Amino acid sequence: MPRIARRTFVAAPADRVWALVEDFSQWHPRLSIYEGGPEASPELVVTVVDRDDAAHTLSYSMPEPPFPISDHLASITVTEDRDTSCYVEWSASFESDPGIMHMLEDQLGDDIFSLALDKLATAAQDQWAEVADAQRDGEEAAA
Repeated sequence: MPRIARRTFVAAPADRVWALVEDFSQWHPRLSIYEGGPEASPELVVTVVDRDDAAHTLSYSMPEPPFPISDHLASITVTEDRDTSCYVEWSASFESDPGIMHMLEDQLGDDIFSLALDKLATAAQDQWAEVADAQRDGEEAAA
């Protein structure tokens, strides 16, 4: 089964990034998640298959993928690097015609995964910077 994956570094704690991963709307405007299955018709709908908060892993499927694929299963995993940084990997496995893998690699891997991971990293880093600034300001005021 083919697999496409992208990975990025995020300069924010894994727990903070994980909180964002669970809310696609904050970093991926085209994707909506419904625990019990599709309940509306946004541009893309996914169904959560598994969520492991301890392992920071979210797995989902797309009932009606916008690509010529079937048996889609994707996972997003947040792995702690240090106290204030982590890596996020987004991967998908599926069945497809081998002749279109290059197109899927570009469209799914680069146009969706890479761009969305960049937005996730930016959102997490911006939120973490606000927290760090507030903590620093509080420490300065206390001194």
